[in-house]
Amino acid sequence: MAFDSARLSPSDRLPGGWTAPAPAKINRFLHIIGRRADGYHALETGFQFTDWCDHVHLALADTLALVEDPLGLGQDNLVMKAARLFFETTGIPGGCQIALEKHLPDGAGLGGGSSDAATTLVMLNTLHGHPLTQAALMALGSRLGADLPIFIFGRSAFATGIGDACDAEDWGGSCVLIATPPLKVETGAVFSHPKLTRDTPSCRIRASQLAMTRNDCEPVVRNSFPEIDRLFTVLAPFGKPRLTGTGSSVIVIDPDQSQHAAFSEARALASVQIVALTETSVLYTANATA
Repeated sequence: MAFDSARLSPSDRLPGGWTAPAPAKINRFLHIIGRRADGYHALETGFQFTDWCDHVHLALADTLALVEDPLGLGQDNLVMKAARLFFETTGIPGGCQIALEKHLPDGAGLGGGSSDAATTLVMLNTLHGHPLTQAALMALGSRLGADLPIFIFGRSAFATGIGDACDAEDWGGSCVLIATPPLKVETGAVFSHPKLTRDTPSCRIRASQLAMTRNDCEPVVRNSFPEIDRLFTVLAPFGKPRLTGTGSSVIVIDPDQSQHAAFSEARALASVQIVALTETSVLYTANATA
């Protein structure tokens, strides 16, 4: 499979345009192993994709415009920053119209905004005949955010650096329960917290070692947000709950779906989805669900 061309479908929102999925990611673990000289944290994490997606609609045009903006961010939306950076870097004249079809929650540790921006970059690169290699596109994405490169990489991975150096790894599992409470967790606040663990020993984790891993952000987030802490208790009957990214979403891999009472209790606290896990991004395979 080629990981350089988006699987494009005709857009039903932009005449003459195209659409491609922007999937959610989860972190199977997140270890913080230190702090870099540039101030960023050095991470080791396991990224995996789901088939739960936003969709980016894009049509080539003379100017750059975000015509559907459900988050109301305007020029600050990452898709606009990504498109601008693509045209500035490649020197290609013109622009594009973008319409965002949002399904993923914001500020939930699922990478929704980064995924939208990555899909925008891959779509533009595909539509313009691949002026940038995948490596160059990943480097471009890292200028916009630490999560962007994994979405361009397109395979589940063990990631290092600030999360931007990706080594393919199949983590297993068939589906994931994602419970998202009605609150946002600011990533910067978590990473600047004085009680955050920053000295986990470095170790190249394989899928067989997942049981020995953790999310170093979890204690800080659970102590800061009683609603998330409560969600861990409620989700325990399904399996082992774990924070994804810095939250707010809490995940359970291959949950016990016979726990009907726990479903009702969880849905009183959070939006609950059970979605498929994929080892390759639906941006490249196109087997996406909204």
